[in-house]
Amino acid sequence: MSLRVRDVAAQLNVSEKTVYKWLRAGLIPARRIGKTWIITEESVQAVLSPKVSTTSVISPVPAPLATPSSAPVAGVQSGVETRGNDTETLNRFTGILSGAVSQGVQAILGPRGSDPTTSQVVANALEIAQGEVLLQGIGLREFFGDRGHTAILRQMAAEDRTIQVRAILVNPVSEFARARAVAEDGAQFQDEGRFRGGPLYNDSWRSLNVIAAMKKEAEERSHFGIDVRFVDHWPSVYLVMTTDSSFIETYHFGKPDDAVDGSSIDGLVPMLQVSSTSSYAQILRRHFDYIWSGSNPHIKTHSLADIAEAMQVTV
Repeated sequence: MSLRVRDVAAQLNVSEKTVYKWLRAGLIPARRIGKTWIITEESVQAVLSPKVSTTSVISPVPAPLATPSSAPVAGVQSGVETRGNDTETLNRFTGILSGAVSQGVQAILGPRGSDPTTSQVVANALEIAQGEVLLQGIGLREFFGDRGHTAILRQMAAEDRTIQVRAILVNPVSEFARARAVAEDGAQFQDEGRFRGGPLYNDSWRSLNVIAAMKKEAEERSHFGIDVRFVDHWPSVYLVMTTDSSFIETYHFGKPDDAVDGSSIDGLVPMLQVSSTSSYAQILRRHFDYIWSGSNPHIKTHSLADIAEAMQVTV
């Protein structure tokens, strides 16, 4: 019996768009008659539980599940005939791939601070987004600054697209923001005066003006909307979530020993792209909604008006 694309997407825990992409790339065994794909249950099982042969040629890793580095996985080389003790390595390798697919992993991207492809993939997802877009981060300067994805959000507003953007940022005058300033720029920013005159505070001030302008423009639109809340809370992850894909990067205070640019918080580790219908993405969605609600008395939530008043920005 032939399966529908939506059924295949549900079994593989990915979007229908991803299924079509894999079909065109030949990653899912199927026949095409006209515009109709003939997909069998056996084809789906071949993706979920790929068989490993000790005499076959290893195919290159599918692009949606590529590792962030061009370096080969230890013991595995594309296009090389397998031999003897390579079987265990191949079993682990295919197990990782099938496990990633079943958990909704769409890609493992490079660090956004050093891999321009990662920012482009996020931009592509935003360009086709509809419905709700969730953003969570410390300052999200690439969304509310003068570079990065700010232009995409502004274009959404200009076109009055049916999109509601919700963003959670760290309160820029909180102890959490101060902790970032000290980690990135040095112990001298423990001082209140230095902190308010420092680069991170000034970046926050500029971002707040961009947010205020976006909010004002959204009020003149019928479909596009944006709301931002600031919290006294250190986010567990950097998160960009559309209806199709979620981009997840863990936050940290570590940096390479040879780092000279001061970066210590974000953009230095690989980013996961997962289906927004995956269990991982749904857990993060519930986390986002919980923080957004302000229902926890120990995690204070501030409105745009609250922070604008504290930073003397007109909204």
